[in-house]
Amino acid sequence: MRFLHTSDWHVGKTLKTRSRHDEHSAVLNEILEIARREHVDALLVTGDLFDSPAPPPDAERLVYDLLSELCGARIPAVIIGGNHDHPRRLQAMREILHRLDIHVRPEPARPESGGVITLTLNGETAQVAVLPFVSAGRIIDAARLLDQDAERYQDYAERIGGMAAALSQSFSAGTVNLFLAHLYVDGAVTCGSEREIHVAKPYAVSAHRFPAAAHYVALGHLHRPQEIPAATPMQYAGSPLQLDFGEEGQEKRVVIIDAHPGKPATVTNIPLTSGRTLRSVAGTIEELEAQSDNFGDDLLRVTIHLDKPAPGIAYRIREILPNALHINIDVPRPEGAESSSTAGADPITLFSAFYRRRYETEPPGDVAALFSALYEEEADAAD
Repeated sequence: MRFLHTSDWHVGKTLKTRSRHDEHSAVLNEILEIARREHVDALLVTGDLFDSPAPPPDAERLVYDLLSELCGARIPAVIIGGNHDHPRRLQAMREILHRLDIHVRPEPARPESGGVITLTLNGETAQVAVLPFVSAGRIIDAARLLDQDAERYQDYAERIGGMAAALSQSFSAGTVNLFLAHLYVDGAVTCGSEREIHVAKPYAVSAHRFPAAAHYVALGHLHRPQEIPAATPMQYAGSPLQLDFGEEGQEKRVVIIDAHPGKPATVTNIPLTSGRTLRSVAGTIEELEAQSDNFGDDLLRVTIHLDKPAPGIAYRIREILPNALHINIDVPRPEGAESSSTAGADPITLFSAFYRRRYETEPPGDVAALFSALYEEEADAAD
């Protein structure tokens, strides 16, 4: 049996208000074409289909159009919920998608209630155990659902281990055994574009918590593609696009898994090429202008070096580099000047000082007024 593992699509994401819709459309079509070309038997998606719990309609259309194309190609799929996905929103589509051989699992479930999905293809049977994202606040209830001995465990990682053991009880020597999870494995490399609260303690789970009887453990949650050292093949497929500048330089991919009962799985990677490259550049205005033809269609984070403040420099940079999304102004300041001018200042004054440092100009009146109003509302609420 052959599987394609992909993850963390984050369809609907923007970058500094720049839509990534066209890129997501292109890369999802690329994934579909790879699935067809490689004659995969099933698609595995390990969470975060959407960037927001309430994705815009265009984002939902992209995802559901892809799933419809999978149905037309007779490629079943198993999809689990991630921390960015709204469980009830996915749950609403579960039964309809099931009729298309698309198996959606937004939340943990007992093996007999959907926590293990059985796929029979080409005369072989796969047992696919699924563990969608579980927040620390809900881990006790989720663990009790799957493991009658959950009370003996004290921390998040132990409870995840108990849930994994319960879900993998159906694994056998006569089946292809896959385990899907959306979580943070301790020691894996993050890249800053994930939600920080969900890639730190108590969410770190040791790789040894996962079943060694699995042919492959398909992970989602971290955007950097990577293999996790473990007794069984275990990989983060990573996001299909460079979603943020923390992912700069990463080569995106999908993972192909060939597995047969009683034999070790073979795992290969296929690169994805549809997304635009994110690039950080720095220099003087003259240097950046001279290099502008070298940046192609890349989306840019620009640091401009100036000897002194230059009002309107951001507009000048965008004329030279229309794909500049971030513009940082680097101007030398007299030592101690910042601390003397802002020491003991109120938040509104601090905001104005920050705006001047960042944009080398005073904040517009409407921006300053909006900050002031928001600050006063927050202060009133605190009182």
